[in-house]
Amino acid sequence: MSTNVEDLLREGMQRFTEGVRAPAGLAYRAAQRRRRRRIVRGAMLGGAAVATATAAAVAMIAAGTVAQPGTSLAQARAAALVVSRVKHALASEHNVFVGRTLSTGDQPSVTWAYGAHNRFEEFTGTQCGRVNTSGDCSHQGGSQRYLATGTALVNGKLTGAYVTYFDHKYSLSPVYKMPASACGRTAITMGGPPLPTQHWSSFIKATLDCGAAKVTGHVWINGQETIQITGKPITVRLGRGEANAVHEKYARALWTLYVNPSSYLPVRMIGVTETFGGSGGHTRFESVTNVHWLPPTSANVAKALVTIPPGYHQVKSPADQ
Repeated sequence: MSTNVEDLLREGMQRFTEGVRAPAGLAYRAAQRRRRRRIVRGAMLGGAAVATATAAAVAMIAAGTVAQPGTSLAQARAAALVVSRVKHALASEHNVFVGRTLSTGDQPSVTWAYGAHNRFEEFTGTQCGRVNTSGDCSHQGGSQRYLATGTALVNGKLTGAYVTYFDHKYSLSPVYKMPASACGRTAITMGGPPLPTQHWSSFIKATLDCGAAKVTGHVWINGQETIQITGKPITVRLGRGEANAVHEKYARALWTLYVNPSSYLPVRMIGVTETFGGSGGHTRFESVTNVHWLPPTSANVAKALVTIPPGYHQVKSPADQ
């Protein structure tokens, strides 16, 4: 497995497992990032298989009215229409991606992306409120920034960055290569908050071309008709060590995109991760992301970078401290 693929899968697993069995102490989730890296490595080396579950469960949690699926011919025509318009969308895809996510357990997050720059920022949520330097919830006060990961400019060079605000720490790493599609094992990253890609229109086209997703209908969202694109469910078997560590044998990802019928850029994204097969019992983690596209002003572009606050202490990995 190439380093880029492994890093991508690691980042995806970090995001979509953020809320699974998270206790009151949010620091637990940050501390588990090292374990998740091992889980992803073991799961990917263990191979992947297509799940038998359908993606209907994903569509059920979308707001709006779902139209009845058309015939196979209608789906083929809809897919062909997507492909034919991708070139036009790609030519004008120069705006800043902003995805606001609410996940299981009242876990809000925001994803900013522009070209090779991206920033994923998670907040504590109103149920947790403010946290202490150990990352434990006080259950008082409002939601506050908890961690951020993505890219940062350090001495004029783009690099990977991970910041934990509650203990004033950060670490640096190589920049992850953004996915070009959700084909093959990469699909496992689609089960949580959005993992940025440089060009969503070409990402969607490539994903449809390889059969990892298909056009499945139309959904009205906030009075706007969107095209529903449903990903093929994917299940990975965890390696023995990783399965023992989390008391599960399998992880399954399901996902759906709702795209603008003119630009074919995402309007809403839904990711679902299920873990099962072990003594820990079945878990389900859902993320719903509403997407907005902002003009590439200097202020908007700057938000697509992680900023390391002055006085923060650099460590090998904040999750290991």
